[in-house]
Amino acid sequence: MWESISTQKSKSFIEHHFGQKEKEKPATFIKPAVTISRQEGAGGLTVASNLAEYLEKNAASREPWTVFSQHLVAKVLEEYKHDKRIGDFMKEDRKGFSLAGAFEEFVGLHPSTWTLVQQTNATILRLAQIGNVILVGRGANVITSELENVFHVHLVGSLEKRIEQAQKVFSLDRKAATNYIKKKDEARRRYLKDNFDKDINDPLLYHVVINTDLVRYDEAARLFGGEVIKRFKLDIPVKATGTKSHLS
Repeated sequence: MWESISTQKSKSFIEHHFGQKEKEKPATFIKPAVTISRQEGAGGLTVASNLAEYLEKNAASREPWTVFSQHLVAKVLEEYKHDKRIGDFMKEDRKGFSLAGAFEEFVGLHPSTWTLVQQTNATILRLAQIGNVILVGRGANVITSELENVFHVHLVGSLEKRIEQAQKVFSLDRKAATNYIKKKDEARRRYLKDNFDKDINDPLLYHVVINTDLVRYDEAARLFGGEVIKRFKLDIPVKATGTKSHLS
């Protein structure tokens, strides 16, 4: 894990927003959200954390932003009342089919992979509609592609640099780091292809693609944050906009 993301912050966000009754009055403006797709070792979680911090400090509202990555699975399990062990079937690097898994689905030991993916998609969509969230991975950019309040970014880097990063973070030798990076990249590519029939490396799926070989993680966060603030008018105090949407 490239950066420590606050578990408590994610839980607080979930408890506050998902615990609200549907009849509650909706917000008077639409809050933006950000999706981050990344190659392994290109700094996805670090950039996400830095971006949340940047937006909290520089948007006029000073409202908190919450990063969802590994905590997203926990939310899906909670929302749909699944056993925590089901999380093993929801990993991005889990292959779509196995004989043992198919048998267990057949006899009802756990929901089908298709069901879990659909539930994950629904949770991602709901989080994006709430806003002030940064959604890392799991095809969030495709799931939210029709929402006008979401900004999509993709982080890439050379294989060499990403291998070096894995060696540094996980104390791996070069061979193990290379295998790790390639396995993660392939899993994410397969997840988007199998579930959405999309190519994760298609630049047309994103507003911005950044090479973190050339742009530091903190610089990438500032670039993204500045564009999000400008695009969604987050530099304007909420009171000054009244009931006007930030998307107008």
